[in-house]
Amino acid sequence: MPEEPEVETKELQETIEELQEERKERAAEAKASSWTRYVALTTAFLAVFAAIGALQAGALVNEAMMLQLKASDKWNEYEADRQKDHMYSVAAYSLLDQGVKPAGSPESHAPSHATTGAAQPDTSEPTTNSKTKKEAGWGAFSPGQRLKMYMSQVDNEREKEDELKTEAQKTEKESATNMELHEKFARSVTLIQVAVALSAIAALAKLKPVWIFSILVGLSGIIIFASAYLAKLHA
Repeated sequence: MPEEPEVETKELQETIEELQEERKERAAEAKASSWTRYVALTTAFLAVFAAIGALQAGALVNEAMMLQLKASDKWNEYEADRQKDHMYSVAAYSLLDQGVKPAGSPESHAPSHATTGAAQPDTSEPTTNSKTKKEAGWGAFSPGQRLKMYMSQVDNEREKEDELKTEAQKTEKESATNMELHEKFARSVTLIQVAVALSAIAALAKLKPVWIFSILVGLSGIIIFASAYLAKLHA
């Protein structure tokens, strides 16, 4: 009977030692994996940049497409004015080839024959007013007047062409700038999403080097995001 307590005491000591070893092991594991508590923080931080970058990329690509459509409309107007310019030019050159002079030019006011002591009538301008001319149609206009109108229309169309061309080129440039910014934001979002995925893998597998690598990838995405955002502010 006196030996039984000694056996129980020995077993109790062994049990206590085992528990202490397990506690030490758990403490060592907890200390070794203490970095995992920061994984969620870095993942949330990266997710914020990914969300903002995705919104910016979507807005920029939509704006770029709208600007490109606007530029296409301007180019269509430009081509239409070019066609009108061509038609008016053909009509004007046709009259010039026939020897017609524009109404109001010195040649058009030259007298056809000299008459002593009598004023010569001005045959370059018709006697009807503008309303009568519109009602009478093109037949009421002299060749010189039509030539002058054609030349005036050519000048007007060419002025419009220059304005439309400038606007179209400017709009295309804005569209290209927005598309470049969209691509930068898209690249930043891609890198940040890769970083988030690597952080999840690191947390599940408890691989600290993978987590550190994910931080580096995420930082590269944030740098691209910052450069794109600054470029947008100065655009």
